[in-house]
Amino acid sequence: MSLAPNSFVDRGFGGHAPWVDLVNSGLLDGFGNPTECLDDPVWVRTFLQHWKLRASFQELAAQKALRSLRSLLRRLVEKSSTQGSLTPEDVAQLNSWLKIPVFPHVVENQNGFELALQPAQIGWGADLAKVARSFAESLIKEPHGRLKICANTDCLWVFVDRTKGNVRRWCDDSTCGNRDRVRRSRARHR
Repeated sequence: MSLAPNSFVDRGFGGHAPWVDLVNSGLLDGFGNPTECLDDPVWVRTFLQHWKLRASFQELAAQKALRSLRSLLRRLVEKSSTQGSLTPEDVAQLNSWLKIPVFPHVVENQNGFELALQPAQIGWGADLAKVARSFAESLIKEPHGRLKICANTDCLWVFVDRTKGNVRRWCDDSTCGNRDRVRRSRARHR
């Protein structure tokens, strides 16, 4: 299945951070049918452009590295959402993706000035570090237990719970939440 560039956002991508899109790129349709977005050149190109990543995905090593980072981030989200914490080994694995040379520089944005870290090189190393950094920033900024996986086992979409009471169970209440309620209702009537 090829994804049209304008449907990238319509399908739920491009909202929170690059790491969320990467983890969700091995998606299930809500009924358990898998779609591998990393096999779709249009999806990959749109992902790279949307998050302002500059490297080319044509190299086999780049594809393997992206899949490897996705696997690590999914595992870390699963651990943090179920166990609540990561082990020192988990943190070390994440840090290994962040080890690229950078130089600080001052940038101006709508809120004034801030100190930003600019990679000293361009290419896949820098782009993968940017994705890993977005995950690290979510771990730091989001209150404990906000990184979640959809309770629909036929979906498993990763999302950040921004509800006041941290009670969200599904990626989308109107789709996965409704499917879960229908399943439970049918099970009660059997």
